[in-house]
Amino acid sequence: MLKHHSLQTGMTLVELMIASVIALIALSSVITVYSATAHHSSQQLQQAHLHQQLHGLLHLISNDLKRAGYWSFSPNLLAPSANPFQNPANQVRVQSYGEESPDSCILFAYDMDQDGLVGVGRCDDSGCASQTDDDNVEQFGFRLRDARIQSRFGGTDFDCESGYWQTVNDPDIEITRLRFEQRSQCLNLVETTRDCTPESARLIQGGIEILLDGRLSNKPDTAITFSQWVRIRNDLLREGDSDAN
Repeated sequence: MLKHHSLQTGMTLVELMIASVIALIALSSVITVYSATAHHSSQQLQQAHLHQQLHGLLHLISNDLKRAGYWSFSPNLLAPSANPFQNPANQVRVQSYGEESPDSCILFAYDMDQDGLVGVGRCDDSGCASQTDDDNVEQFGFRLRDARIQSRFGGTDFDCESGYWQTVNDPDIEITRLRFEQRSQCLNLVETTRDCTPESARLIQGGIEILLDGRLSNKPDTAITFSQWVRIRNDLLREGDSDAN
């Protein structure tokens, strides 16, 4: 008598459902890990972008400040004390714009085109003032305004409230603090062991400490703080007179 044996050639519905559940669980785990990794990577990229932006801004400001007071001149014809880039109108000075925090704007000048004259960029009909010309702009500045850092590129009045300014940081970066701390020391060139006096020739060495805080506009918890000390390379030379410096 012949016997018929039943051979299973496929999966039952129950087995198929169990396999589907296991596959969905594995896929869910993969998606969860991928989502967490992508989110972490996005945060790291944003933090790196913020760090790069602030570091670049600090580098830009500090490198420009180092040139403050530079003057191209012939020492055989002119005295260093006659430097027009170091007279009171063009000396490094710290102010602020509008209602921004104190000491959040800095102004300075240097002889960019090495012609010995202060380029003011524009003169009235009567011509340029003494020791100035209009061939280029050599009166610079950086300021904080509305959580943005702006750079001065022209204007008639050399102060933090007027002139032409452009924003130099990305719009997704919010600057929460920009502060300039100006420091100096005076060396008596006649009597080196004594303090400076208005009557003695003196050398004034200066520097600026820059404090910079920033964050991503949509992520307040990403704040970063930078600081840097900048030595201004061009010292002020003052002859014996009634100058208060």
